[in-house]
Amino acid sequence: MRKIVIVTLLSLLALAQCQLHSLRWTAFKTPLKAGVKGTFDKIAFLPGKACLDGAEVIINKHSVNTGNKDRDKTLDEAFFSKLKGDIKAKIVHVDKKRMDVQITLNGQTKTIPFTYEKEEGSIEAHGVIDIFDFSGSKALQSINKACYDLHQGKTWNDVELSFTIDTKKHSKSHTIIDHVKSMM
Repeated sequence: MRKIVIVTLLSLLALAQCQLHSLRWTAFKTPLKAGVKGTFDKIAFLPGKACLDGAEVIINKHSVNTGNKDRDKTLDEAFFSKLKGDIKAKIVHVDKKRMDVQITLNGQTKTIPFTYEKEEGSIEAHGVIDIFDFSGSKALQSINKACYDLHQGKTWNDVELSFTIDTKKHSKSHTIIDHVKSMM
């Protein structure tokens, strides 16, 4: 019975007109602050009421993807494996050009301001987190040690985050069911 209820709920949510198109991050290395861009392959997205307000994501931190398998392995082993739990985020407030996103990372929850712009059929949002705000200094030290020469002794604690949400009607696209199945 429980499975039927869950599948029904997920099917109804999949009908929503609001879907996560992409979630990206940029971390920084070297004294010149060179960017390293990435995403995660396993993300569950739950749209909120009126699309944004209350929307949530659950991210499997071990699904890190920078387009370089060796780097992904190092990031997973030397950084993400040092953090507690999965990464979660929820949009808790939205006004005309800004939203507050409650992010849980390493067992710590903080509300981070994001700016956003609406374009035809999508919403693009940007924010910045400080790894130190999430008690992540040990994880940052670990990745800095693992990549000391490549990073020229410097791994930065700020990480830029961005995401795009499609607000158009979708006929065949990634649905929440696809994301939940991929998380299992």
